[in-house]
Amino acid sequence: MRILKTKKNFRGEFKRQMRYAIAAAVGFLVIFAWRDAILNSAKNFIEKFTETSNEVITAMFITVIGVVIILISSKLLKEK
Repeated sequence: MRILKTKKNFRGEFKRQMRYAIAAAVGFLVIFAWRDAILNSAKNFIEKFTETSNEVITAMFITVIGVVIILISSKLLKEK
């Protein structure tokens, strides 16, 4: 009996982990598709405030925006 329960738990956990893996893979595909648009938009935004387009400044800008989004989403989706 215990083996059947363990086998059932394993299958359920395996399916759950597969859903996470598929969601992560699709997420990477989506962000890869948006990569150029995000980089070009950030570069254009940075060029408005500086006279040069530096890749490091653009990368830092995107990183700061990403961190802000992560912080906001973690606050909003916090378990009570």
